[in-house]
Amino acid sequence: MAENSATDHEADRPPPFETLDHGILHEFVGMYLRVAYEVAYEDFTKRLGAEALRPGYFTILTLIVCNPRISQTQIGMASERDKSSVTIALRWMEDNGLITRYPSAQDRRTHMCVATPKGVKMQKKMEEKSLAHLTALGNAIGPERRADFIKTLKDLIHELRQADIP
Repeated sequence: MAENSATDHEADRPPPFETLDHGILHEFVGMYLRVAYEVAYEDFTKRLGAEALRPGYFTILTLIVCNPRISQTQIGMASERDKSSVTIALRWMEDNGLITRYPSAQDRRTHMCVATPKGVKMQKKMEEKSLAHLTALGNAIGPERRADFIKTLKDLIHELRQADIP
């Protein structure tokens, strides 16, 4: 490779952003899914404010409010979160007075969760504020495409989980 001289300074400039070659990246659906998630997460946090729970915690609290005595295992399956994430979230919610956990009378290894009045109030407040977020997402997707969009995402999840990768 030849060294650049002082007169070759034009060659040392980066290419204009508008002309960047993304190569195969334009085919990576996962990249667009990640960016879409990050933009949606940012919208969620802006609309709900600083005192709001993170989206994953809101999901878990909503499941608990809507399903009193739901087990930790059921929360993990319904929220599609791993056991350690659920445990950390539940511990935080319990420490902050949003839920109570107690062992099942039938199986002491199973812990059930119930929202406290403070947790119910928090979930309701967040649900009310989240309607603007849902509207923004719905408008971005388009009401005529929403059902197909969600079905496509569910199909993608299912197919990739079923993929037989050597």
